[in-house]
Amino acid sequence: MDVVLQATGNYPSTGNRVLLLVVNTALEAEYTAFERTLLPAVHHFGFPYRVIDLARAGADREPLTDAAAIVLAHDGIASTLGEVLWKEIVTAVRKGCGALSWDGTIHRADTAVRMFFGIEDAVPAEFDDIWFGDSPHYVSAWQEAGAHYRFLRSVPGTAVTRQTASFETIAEDGVGRPLAAAVRKVFVDEGKRYAFYFSPLLWQRSVFGHAMGLDDLLWRSLVWVARKPFAALLMPPFVTCRIDDVSGSYDHLDYVRVLNEHGWIPNLGLFLEDLDEEDLKAASRLSREGKAEISAHSFDELERCKPDQIYLKHNGEEYEPEELAEHFQRLDSFYEKWDITPSRTVNIHYDELGLNALPYLYKRNQPFTMGLIPFGVAWSANSYSWEPYPYGHQGFNYGPMEPDHRFWNVVAHHLGGYKTPDTHMGVGEFLGSCTVFAGENGHNDVSRAVDRGAAALKIGVGSRFFGTLMTHEQRIAVIPPDEWLAIVSGISERLARWPEKPVFESYDRIAAYCKDKRRTRIVSAAASEHRTEIRFELEGAVETGLSVAVFTDESEGCRCEWHAVGPFSGRREQLAKIVL
Repeated sequence: MDVVLQATGNYPSTGNRVLLLVVNTALEAEYTAFERTLLPAVHHFGFPYRVIDLARAGADREPLTDAAAIVLAHDGIASTLGEVLWKEIVTAVRKGCGALSWDGTIHRADTAVRMFFGIEDAVPAEFDDIWFGDSPHYVSAWQEAGAHYRFLRSVPGTAVTRQTASFETIAEDGVGRPLAAAVRKVFVDEGKRYAFYFSPLLWQRSVFGHAMGLDDLLWRSLVWVARKPFAALLMPPFVTCRIDDVSGSYDHLDYVRVLNEHGWIPNLGLFLEDLDEEDLKAASRLSREGKAEISAHSFDELERCKPDQIYLKHNGEEYEPEELAEHFQRLDSFYEKWDITPSRTVNIHYDELGLNALPYLYKRNQPFTMGLIPFGVAWSANSYSWEPYPYGHQGFNYGPMEPDHRFWNVVAHHLGGYKTPDTHMGVGEFLGSCTVFAGENGHNDVSRAVDRGAAALKIGVGSRFFGTLMTHEQRIAVIPPDEWLAIVSGISERLARWPEKPVFESYDRIAAYCKDKRRTRIVSAAASEHRTEIRFELEGAVETGLSVAVFTDESEGCRCEWHAVGPFSGRREQLAKIVL
């Protein structure tokens, strides 16, 4: 089977360790918000789930007791549950099933429902921001104390005027109103409860959006409440490095040594005509030793030679086939002369890849790109219409590309917004505004560079894409070796504080992983009676291998163990033993 998961598809799973997403399609606007914002997140996080539609569920509706967690999945659910269904939810939680509310209108629900999710008294409200204190809770572990995010627009929700003593606040707005809360203490064999008091409309890009700094709350709240053991095809905490416009710098690529010493395997996008013999010897050695990936970025910077771009003219015009044949012959000769194996992921100047170039890349086993724009357009073109999986975000996406689905784009770049026409390279160009290059700063600001680099990596991993440390070599070239070491080591120190240990990987490995992940899902997940093992079945096509995250409860938090899955096509069942 080779099916690519779609953001708003329905992929139900069986077994007693799935999420039950309770929706009501009769509430058209509210359900649409769920379908466009939260359902894509469930797919991206790789959670097994089933949808329970209150508008269609009859007497033959499945019981809610056999699940990992029950999720009130959008506004209006809490007030339309009905007495019978509500009693069933309470019974399920008492027997160990988790419960999570995404209903921002929970103030309209019956008293028993409100109390169940930590509310004694509440009124409707609108929120403009979210703030995190120093709570050590598992759900907010990726958020630093004092972290503050302002929304683009107010989001409706429930203002809790009096909270039950059984719940603790995890996040609040700028005036101290709770925005998220968790049950303080769980009795033996009882399920956990968590509630977001704002509407899922927050996850619309016009309000705040995904991959903007808060997605960790989504996946970690689901993991926390889920009855354990719980399995998910969550992306591992991969981090990688990308350097564009590579000309060798002042040290013949010796800056790569510092990256290697701290775990990085950078992808280097070369300006082929701007490298001297010592640079190329260094590039060859790095390629042979697996210490860097090498890609032809362009022949040179714009206007320095003719042609300058390799794959598409900078004005968006396609090269003729005979021109491209000459370009790729030059590339073949270059790689052969310098004994370099080009990366399977192509690092392209301005991300400009022409459609006519695709057959040449495919012939050379280069099916992956790391672009922020679609194929066949110039960087300057308006790309608002491109809506890549899973969120329509140009900086965070992975999937097959039009018009040739043999090619996959895989990118995790912190734009600071959804679309490149609004952000250009964004804050993900971590040395931008931090060096004296082009007068961007009066001095090399090491502290600012560390902050930006760490932030870009954190938002990628926290959102469960991957972290990319990206810059252009021109900025490295104005940084003395001691300052470069301070920047790279400073970023490493920040990563050491993460709640998860980062996994350093090459871009090629991550690209192949994302392709396997997008084509695979958990179709069933079931734990044994004594919770000492979980059996999960995968369906899809895995070419290089995946890892399934298996979560167990540990003290007040959760522990994750990764279980490797080798290549397969069709279905694969595996058993994970749990060490209690």
